[in-house]
Amino acid sequence: MLGAERPDLLCFATLPQVRLGLVELGVKHGVRAIAFEKPIALTLAEARRIVDLCAGAGVKAVVCHQLKFGSHWRRARALVASGEIGEVRLLHATGRPSMLRVGTHLIDHMLWLNDGHRALRVIGQAHGRNAYREDHPCPDHVAGVIEFANGARGLLECGTLAPRLLDRDDVWADAGLTVYGTQGWARVTVADGWQALTRASQGRLLSGPPDPAPQEPAFYAALADWVQSPPYVHPSSVEVAYHGFEILIGLALSSLERRAVDLPIAPLPSEPVLPRLERTLEAG
Repeated sequence: MLGAERPDLLCFATLPQVRLGLVELGVKHGVRAIAFEKPIALTLAEARRIVDLCAGAGVKAVVCHQLKFGSHWRRARALVASGEIGEVRLLHATGRPSMLRVGTHLIDHMLWLNDGHRALRVIGQAHGRNAYREDHPCPDHVAGVIEFANGARGLLECGTLAPRLLDRDDVWADAGLTVYGTQGWARVTVADGWQALTRASQGRLLSGPPDPAPQEPAFYAALADWVQSPPYVHPSSVEVAYHGFEILIGLALSSLERRAVDLPIAPLPSEPVLPRLERTLEAG
């Protein structure tokens, strides 16, 4: 199909185990852009290969971290970016699905709401092996602390031990993120919209509903803008997705080796981290 049709865009939704081969096909056949689901890969080595392939061929590639195109997420982002909550000090993200299902979204949104500041160091802990039997194999629960370059801290609680944010049983929507600043806070939950206390609200709680519209149309419109209108860069580029995935793998590696992990992780681990961690969790 790629050889016969010569499309500009290759978009695919597959299990993470087969991402790299399809990216290689897209690059080989000269597509201008590639879009695929999260997580970017299951290992840092494959994720790095995807990023390098696309960069070397000039292919614009994005990972479908589309939630940030919802109006309730954008409202929280506007409050943070305007300085209405002061300087960002803490970002606390929780979600009941696993790290490779919702955790990749939550870390991506931490980076986005913290104005793209990179993580310098992580320390984490993992628990449980049941999720390794799923098609996104990883621990049941991962928690940890992230140190960002601007001095802010991130806290992640992702998986079976994460707190409930909803008063109903909707696991897939039970995720959210709160940004605490020096003069207020802003919170977004996937299912329940946004809330905030800002310096201008004078103690009055601000809030709004979730966006019922799908985010994918705006996500792909932004990809078209990236291809056609430099120097605009898509906020879900593979470079950003790689760093978010690196943070998650760093948390897993920290649990595995019982140490703080500096970022970027270099050299890349010689053996994939998540399978190593599974063996340790089984033994422990």
